[in-house]
Amino acid sequence: MVSGVNGSLLSYLNASNPDGSGSAAGNLGTKAGTGTNKQVISHTALDRVAGSFKMAHQARTLEAGQATLAKDLRSAMSKAGVKLEGNVDFSLGSDGTVKIKGSDADQAAVKSFLKADTSEPSFVHRIASQAKQAMDLSSSIQRGAAMSQAAQYRNSAAGVMSAYTSLMHNAGATTVVFSVSADSSSLSYPGSLSTQA
Repeated sequence: MVSGVNGSLLSYLNASNPDGSGSAAGNLGTKAGTGTNKQVISHTALDRVAGSFKMAHQARTLEAGQATLAKDLRSAMSKAGVKLEGNVDFSLGSDGTVKIKGSDADQAAVKSFLKADTSEPSFVHRIASQAKQAMDLSSSIQRGAAMSQAAQYRNSAAGVMSAYTSLMHNAGATTVVFSVSADSSSLSYPGSLSTQA
């Protein structure tokens, strides 16, 4: 895995700057070495990668999917007599289970609905599947952004790898939130704007 990333980074650097120069590399490298400035992936780098054709296409597919899922979920809950008072947030826990946040009344109603749900695939499965797709896309965006940002250390391959590793480590866990209310929905994940329907 590391060798693959290393190869991609070096290819990126050779293509963007064949002579290996980079005026910002020294200062940025010093900051990384002191440990006093935590390196994080910038919003600019994330936006640039997220706006690429491939990532934007995947984001549009997710947007369409979340809109359809929200519409189906609201329709099914309405037929079951469930009316949401506010926003209900669905997220995927580290154990792979779907977590629900909202008012006590909304949580109880949604949990009861999902427990009784007999659709195929179930709404729990669809929500979890959507979250995993968003996590995969978010990870790809973050890796691309970290690779681009690490290119500032192009004066040495070791510096590039160190910066990339640090940026990815500090990115932390990817959190995806699918929020649904009586008349709207959104899907939020690192590296994207919330998509709403």
